[in-house]
Amino acid sequence: MARPRVLVLLAAHNGEKWIAEQLESILNQVEVDVRVVVSDDSSSDETRGRVSVLAGDSRVTIVSPSGPTGSAARNFIWLICNASTDACDYVALADQDDIWHEEKLVRAVSALQTHGSAGYSCAVTAFWKHGPEKSKVLNQSPTPTALDFMFEGAGQGCTFVLQQDFFLRIQRFFRSHAIQVRELHYHDWAIYALARSWRLRWHFDPQPLVHYRQHDRNDTGARSTRGGVGKRLRLIRSGWYRRQMIAIAAICAIAAPEDMNIARWNRLVAETPSFVRRIKIACICIAGGRRRPLDNWILLAAVLGGYV
Repeated sequence: MARPRVLVLLAAHNGEKWIAEQLESILNQVEVDVRVVVSDDSSSDETRGRVSVLAGDSRVTIVSPSGPTGSAARNFIWLICNASTDACDYVALADQDDIWHEEKLVRAVSALQTHGSAGYSCAVTAFWKHGPEKSKVLNQSPTPTALDFMFEGAGQGCTFVLQQDFFLRIQRFFRSHAIQVRELHYHDWAIYALARSWRLRWHFDPQPLVHYRQHDRNDTGARSTRGGVGKRLRLIRSGWYRRQMIAIAAICAIAAPEDMNIARWNRLVAETPSFVRRIKIACICIAGGRRRPLDNWILLAAVLGGYV
């Protein structure tokens, strides 16, 4: 039987310290044929040079947006909109600073085929290099709630693997709705939200297959660290999280205009903040807004505090 062909989209910016190790772990994937497209987003360090060393490998291609995109999400969105999937069966996303287990992709492909899912994500092992080396497994709850996709994504985007036809649907949506997509901070949250809006299956793998590197340049970092929790709380209090919820609700309404639950939710999150609005959203949270109970209680506190 033909080996599964996987296109890996890697967004890079000033990642000279880690990108060679990440690429090596991708190219060493077993039982699949891998092709990697690296988008170097105006790096000012030796990122491009590190990738160029491997560019002699026909499986690695370097591309660049016409100018700085401004964020990792926009770099990924540019990659997604411009990727050619003619020679692949699946599409995976990769950060520039992680390390993949060699069986990550073949396990993902097997899960997608077995469960008939459009998308896949897995647990990760967060690890720190400073001081005594330590690590922590970060799991995702595998049981979706009715509206979890309006509050959160499907875990770390660097673990995502997508069926080709689902990826192409995402690509067409991103191209057609560039203005709405530009408001997104997390491309991976949007991908999961669209999958759920289109009523497609998502597979959550409890096996940690990515070493998720933690350092001061992480966009958010591990949710269980003091720094990661602190950053999330600051974003919630600033109103950023509420704006992202509105942006996700807007694209879901476009993707599934006939879905009455999405339509009602879209109207609710767009309402002017008020006590009544807080109570309505709190009721949804109590019914199961997020997959992990602890995360849901934190969300409920943020809602009642007027930050969502």
